[in-house]
Amino acid sequence: MNDRSELDIEPEPGALERPAPLAGVVVTPPRRLRAAAFVATALAVAFMFADDRFGWLDYQPGGTAFFTYVRPVFYGLLIVGAVLAIWWEIAGAAVAWFAAGSIGAIVVNQLVGWHAVVVIACLAVPASLWALSDLVSWTRRHALIGLGVAIGATIGGAIVGEAVYERSFGPTHPGSETAQLPDSELRWIWSGGVTSTSARITARTQRDDVDQLRLAVSSTDDFGQATFFERSGLDGEIVTFAADRLRPATKYRYAVEVDGQLDTIRVGTFTTFPEGSASFRFTVGSCARVGSNGSVFDALTAEAPLFHMIVGDFHYGDIPDDERERYDEVLDLTLRQPAQATLYRSTPVAYMWDDHDYGANDSDTFSPSRLAAMEAYRVNVPSYALAGELSAIYQSFDVGRVRFLLTDARSAREPGISMLGDEQLEWFVDALVEAADEQTLVVWLNPVPWVADEAEGADHWGGYPDERRRISNVIAEHDIDNLLMVSGDAHMVAIDDGTNTDYSDTGNAGFPLLHAAALDRPGTTKGGPYSVGAIGGSGQYAVVDITDDGSAIEVAVQAKRYDGDVLLAHTFVVD
Repeated sequence: MNDRSELDIEPEPGALERPAPLAGVVVTPPRRLRAAAFVATALAVAFMFADDRFGWLDYQPGGTAFFTYVRPVFYGLLIVGAVLAIWWEIAGAAVAWFAAGSIGAIVVNQLVGWHAVVVIACLAVPASLWALSDLVSWTRRHALIGLGVAIGATIGGAIVGEAVYERSFGPTHPGSETAQLPDSELRWIWSGGVTSTSARITARTQRDDVDQLRLAVSSTDDFGQATFFERSGLDGEIVTFAADRLRPATKYRYAVEVDGQLDTIRVGTFTTFPEGSASFRFTVGSCARVGSNGSVFDALTAEAPLFHMIVGDFHYGDIPDDERERYDEVLDLTLRQPAQATLYRSTPVAYMWDDHDYGANDSDTFSPSRLAAMEAYRVNVPSYALAGELSAIYQSFDVGRVRFLLTDARSAREPGISMLGDEQLEWFVDALVEAADEQTLVVWLNPVPWVADEAEGADHWGGYPDERRRISNVIAEHDIDNLLMVSGDAHMVAIDDGTNTDYSDTGNAGFPLLHAAALDRPGTTKGGPYSVGAIGGSGQYAVVDITDDGSAIEVAVQAKRYDGDVLLAHTFVVD
């Protein structure tokens, strides 16, 4: 070529002949740059393997997508780049630059700031060294082309990475316009464990050196005649209160007094449950990405339910290790989102986890993070009474003439053997028979799909057909015809009128079933068929209206979308 520089470099044996380097530029020999690139690649791979064991990379409470899904892609693209670079360095560099851009778009949302920089550098440094080993031998024109390839690969990767992140982990429907509250002594506050005369409140303070904490509960707006309760539990910044001696069917306001100063910024409300025949509304929802602030939570608040049932996957933390602080971080981020915070301050919860908020995907009793999940739930969540410190988190409560039974499908699950575990299964069978006899309606919160074909190793009830059959036989034997099941997990709303829920040996064990999801995750459908229908989607939830006139209970179920559209509906009556 006419534009070769005066400094001529002989090509390596077997290598493609390249243009000469830029005139007047002092360069490092290409062989040294290539060697440095491969050393950097080996160090990057070794660092990732070591981090997998020692956990050097700290992540923000935005989920563990990097560790579960992105790290394998990191290895794959870097190895592909290294293989290509053996023959043609600029091609390997382009792949590594693409990886730096695409993975970088994800890790900036998943990792602590400078840790994200480390991950991007693990890809960008080998890419740059491979490119330099080529570019120092090229003409100015070709070098500019190579630079353009680098920029294009990085930008293209960033676009792809951002699209993947938004599709997999980003919002799935319009965000809420609810304003964030000003800073105060509390980070968040919510209520649960409500009965006709009591309630539990859990809050997190801004600091862990608070001397005095009290709960003020009042049936008036100004707390002028408030009743104060001392804390019943304290774990660092997280404090728990148990309010009792309350009046049934009464709306109360509550606030936390921190070192003698009542926090009137984050004030909550709950209504104690009615006794006897009573009509009320509750909402059902599951499956929301970590840190969601979707408008679906505004829609739930607007329904003004007596309480809200969280039927699994409250967040997608997917925490794989026995690290309690990770659960605290994810719950803290979730409970501080304006739309969710507003819902939980105004509405008590009944919360049962599923796999993503208990551990990693499809987790069970052997999850490495089981003990941390157990502790975090008991500290952070205002639940109903649990069996013990290490038991599954099954629980029950009454509202009027309705009994709610909540079963834990994760922490006691033995893969392929038992969904509920022996202890919980015995409790549930006894509780179901007792509830059906004592109350007019029984609502069973079962997080995972019930209607599904038998399949060995399946994550739904089809993978546990013997246990499902045993429960169905109990329903048939005791002629239980006043049962409603509510479920989550599948990213859909679905309703069955009882046509497809009978798995007994004798028949006559069908019951209505409701699935309510996904609050803020991509839509999917699982199991079925469902007699009323199934609609996969996001920004979805359900409303259940109980109308009790003293002789019969009418149950009206509606599956709805964040914009108010009713997607499915079914009504039945229990005499």
